[in-house]
Amino acid sequence: MKIKLLTRKNCPNCNGLKLFLEKALNNKYKDKIEILEEEQNRDVVGELIEKFNIQSFPAMIKGENVLVGFQPSKLINFLETNA
Repeated sequence: MKIKLLTRKNCPNCNGLKLFLEKALNNKYKDKIEILEEEQNRDVVGELIEKFNIQSFPAMIKGENVLVGFQPSKLINFLETNA
């Protein structure tokens, strides 16, 4: 099961997180992450927002583990634990 990354189109933190994954982490986790943009996946993202009570974007979900926001150290820890 891939990590789900919930994003929005005009979300600076979402864009920053995706850029961090690509540039700083050299796409190391690219094959382990499924990016779900809210505007293109309303039903799926809506269900995940409701299930995990997500209040802001970006959010990463793997099983019952959820990380909301973009803080590089927490992101790396989440990826190392869940990828």
